[in-house]
Order: sequence, then structure tokens, then C-alpha cells
Amino acid sequence: MPRFLLWLLCVGLLLPGVALTVVRLVEPDLARTTQLQAFTPLGLPLYAAALLLLLLLALRRATRHRLLVVPIAVAVAGLALHAVWFAPLVSGSVPRSATDAPTTGVMTANLLAGAGDATRLVVEASEAGTDVLVVSEVTRGDVAEMEGVGLSDVFPHRLGQAEAADGFVGATMVFSREPIELVETLDTTFDGMLVRTGDLTFLAVHPAPPTLYADWKADHRAILEVAEREGVDVIAGDLNATLDHAPLRALVDAGYRDAAEITNAGLAATWPVDGGFPLLSLLPPSVAIDHVLVSEARTVTRTRTVDVPGSDHRAVLATVAPR
Repeated sequence: MPRFLLWLLCVGLLLPGVALTVVRLVEPDLARTTQLQAFTPLGLPLYAAALLLLLLLALRRATRHRLLVVPIAVAVAGLALHAVWFAPLVSGSVPRSATDAPTTGVMTANLLAGAGDATRLVVEASEAGTDVLVVSEVTRGDVAEMEGVGLSDVFPHRLGQAEAADGFVGATMVFSREPIELVETLDTTFDGMLVRTGDLTFLAVHPAPPTLYADWKADHRAILEVAEREGVDVIAGDLNATLDHAPLRALVDAGYRDAAEITNAGLAATWPVDGGFPLLSLLPPSVAIDHVLVSEARTVTRTRTVDVPGSDHRAVLATVAPR
């Protein structure tokens, strides 16, 4: 490959990598940079590929080595920094559950205002032995379809009210196998509920997306405040934020851990998939914005993501147990 093309490829890889690094470090108070920050893990392959190309240039001796010092240093530093940020998702000890402790299957999904396959969601939840199902952007039509495949048989208890599919829908509902109690309604842009079922206290949440930046920040402040005040056991929903965003890092600082991080499951990306983004349908999701978070008193023994045809999100399944 000609030297010019190698340099062009290096620049094309390093520039977006550096942009992701700067945004993650500085965290500008802007909607657009907050959206970009969600893609922070992509810095790893960008820096790794750039470093390989730079080493190839060095090995070919087609470029003066002193011209390669700075870009190689940038690539190595960026790769190391992003590796540190990503490492907790794939390494670390997994807290053990208490002996003979009962487990709770938790599932969270976003149905994209009626576009997602609601019947498939019920089937997946039932087959996985889910005990508590948190659904965002659910419509009355979704609930009717879910009833048609035995929703009430699987989850006889529910909280929340589905909205008609007029424009963007922010309705969130919680379905449970066991009796469920509404403790508090959150003052957030979309529906959010503090609920209790069995010995667990749940926050079912769907904060505003970062495109509504002021609302996004306010909603996450409200979630953190309630979680700390009430000693919530589980936070589940479409949080419209990744572990690279300050609001989720604040929850981590408060003692909450993500199911994928606990089980060393890696990125566990949930967005974007086909619904609403057809040009991206051939690519895997790259952003983890749907979460099951647990308090220090709980652990997660298994977790995985699940396809929901028609939605732009994958669902998250997690098995929660006391430590």
C-alpha cells in the first residue's frame, strides 16, 4: 500500500479516536458531545488499528522515524487510557450470591412506541423465567398484543399506564409475577416509578435522551437522589446513558454496579439496532444504554441481551441475587 494511503488511514483512525478521548476526559456541557461520549469504547479499535498501521510504516522504513514518534505516542497513550476505561467490563472478581439464595429474573426493554414486537418480548421473558419486566415506550396496542400471548398468565401484576401511539411515547410499565406496590412516582420527563415487590425495591426508569440535554441531566439527578434516599436494590430501564457518562458513573460511585460489568460480559451493547435506523441494520449495536444496575447488597449471576424485532434497542436480561 502506498505510504500516502497509510498515512491517510492513520489520520482517519486517530482523529475520531482523539475526539472520543477528549470528550470522555473533558465532558463538555453539550448535547452533541454527550451523544458522542456514548461511543467511547470505539476508541479501543480505532487506536489499535492506527498503532498497527504506524508500526507498519516504521517497519517499511519509508518514513523518517522521528515523524512517527508523536502519532505512535498518541496511539499508545489513547489505547492505554481506553483500555483502563473498558477493563472493568471484562475483568474483576464476580461477587458470589448467598448460599441457597433466591434469585430474581429482571428484564428491561424499549418497544419504540409500538414498533417493537411486543408478543415476542412476552415469549422471551416467559422462556427466560423473568420475574420483573420493565418496558419503556409501551403503547396500549402493545399491551393488547401482549395479552394475546398470555401476558396476564405470566405477569399477573402490573403498574403504569400505556399511552396511545401518538408521536413519541414515554410510557413505562412494570410487569411482575409477584404482587407489586407503587412507592413513588418520579418527577422525570418520561414515566419513572419506585416500586416494591417481595423483598426488592426497584427503580423503573426512562430518563430523557441527551438530545434533551437539560432534561437528561435533571432526570438523572432525580434517579440518583431517589436511589440514595430509598436504598434502592435494582435500577432497570433505558437509561439513555452508558457507563462512560457522568450520571452513570455517579450511580457507580453511590454503590450501584451494572449487570454486564459484574459478570465481565463486556460491552453488552443494546443500541442502535434496526428500528428507526435501517441503514445500521447490518451492523451490530455499539452503545450500551439499557441497564440493570444492582446495589452493593446484590449481585448478578447471569446476564445477556435479547433481540426485540422492530425496536431500535435490544433488551437486557439479568439474574439478581443477594450477596
